[in-house]
Amino acid sequence: MNTYQTSSQATGVARTLSRSSRSTIVVYKTAENKFVTASPKDTVRGLVLGAYRNGYGIPVGEAVR
Repeated sequence: MNTYQTSSQATGVARTLSRSSRSTIVVYKTAENKFVTASPKDTVRGLVLGAYRNGYGIPVGEAVR
């Protein structure tokens, strides 16, 4: 898991990592307004913003109201 100041930084890293490592990378926002890239096996401590595989975004679900 790595932490970034902006969502664009985290998203760019997630796209690159998912393309080069051929794995899924999750991006989430923490309570401290930091953005984290993580493996799907890692514990998420925040709001999931996206998931990436092979350099592309993949669906992560919908909000329930």
